[in-house]
Amino acid sequence: MDDLDREIIRELSENARKPFMTIAKKLGVSTKTVIRRYDELKKNGTIVLCAIRVNLEKIGYIGTAHLLIKTEPGKSSAETINQLREKPHIFIATRTLGSHEAYAVLAFRDASDLWENVFKIRKMPEVLDVDISFAIPGIENFPPKSSKINPSLKD
Repeated sequence: MDDLDREIIRELSENARKPFMTIAKKLGVSTKTVIRRYDELKKNGTIVLCAIRVNLEKIGYIGTAHLLIKTEPGKSSAETINQLREKPHIFIATRTLGSHEAYAVLAFRDASDLWENVFKIRKMPEVLDVDISFAIPGIENFPPKSSKINPSLKD
């Protein structure tokens, strides 16, 4: 891999649907060169997938919950993961190593939606426990530096 390969990857990382002609013009090479390099990066496994990223807010979700799931000892987590993948709010479901057997990312519309979906997962036959971490856009700005809601609160 050389600098041109890295630049092609950087361009596709910004937008996986960016036309090869646009990349070629920006990098000062021919479109055929970009296509050939892209094909080689895919063939050798450097590029595994070109994908889109969806803004979950635009389709009605307010946040995501990251779930670490414990399943019954001695049982395969494969069936649990397959069931998770069929749930409409689950975007990622995979096996893990360590103290939990599965990891999933669940998108939610509100607190009630989050609770209902986690409750359904906890009720799955082989699930023993679910640890939850969640993210809501804007949470990085909490607590606010100055409180307009309650002026008596100090920074």
